[in-house]
Amino acid sequence: MAFLTLDQLRTTGLNDELGLDVDGDNTWGTTTQRNTFIQRAIARLWPRMARLTRETVLTVLDTQDYTLTGLQDVERIEIMSIAAPTVIAGHIKTFQMYVDEAASPVTLRLTIPNPQAGQTLRVIGYKPYIIPAAGGSSCDIPNGLEWIVYAGARVEAYRRMISKMANFERFQNENRQNSLTPADLVELLRQARTDFESGVRDNSRNLTGAKRAILTLG
Repeated sequence: MAFLTLDQLRTTGLNDELGLDVDGDNTWGTTTQRNTFIQRAIARLWPRMARLTRETVLTVLDTQDYTLTGLQDVERIEIMSIAAPTVIAGHIKTFQMYVDEAASPVTLRLTIPNPQAGQTLRVIGYKPYIIPAAGGSSCDIPNGLEWIVYAGARVEAYRRMISKMANFERFQNENRQNSLTPADLVELLRQARTDFESGVRDNSRNLTGAKRAILTLG
């Protein structure tokens, strides 16, 4: 699966949604500002939309607390055989997670009662989608769901323009970037927010558990 970079999200999607024919058109903000709108939109997906993934934890004798490096919300922990590797019958049903704010950066800790040394734990859960730090950096938004990010970025673009209008004295003395009225912008903001919220709601976190079917022959 090929994920889009921050620049690609801007040039292949957001610009079109904002009605910009060329990337150099700064009607709705500079390229840097439009990238920021996308970054903020991705950040706002968490915790309602998130990436379902897994992380491996190797247990250590007489140790109950483990640091998770990616996951921020654990749904299931499976006990794995190191030799195979295969899932050992059953899974850990009792565990605790807590945010260690004394650590820098703040760290998520996983507490497992009485783990056996040498086991490998497959921890399944959610983590926030990657927010690209620079234009050439990639996100991990699933293909086909980029439109939700574009809707969220439009919210940021319209909100910024409304904020500029709120500075009335300065706004009155600036060259107009468009002929929209405050009421027009408020309506655009409302529509973009509706699109964003409905997209997040319809694609919210959904853990798919193991499925088993009974095969009948004859």
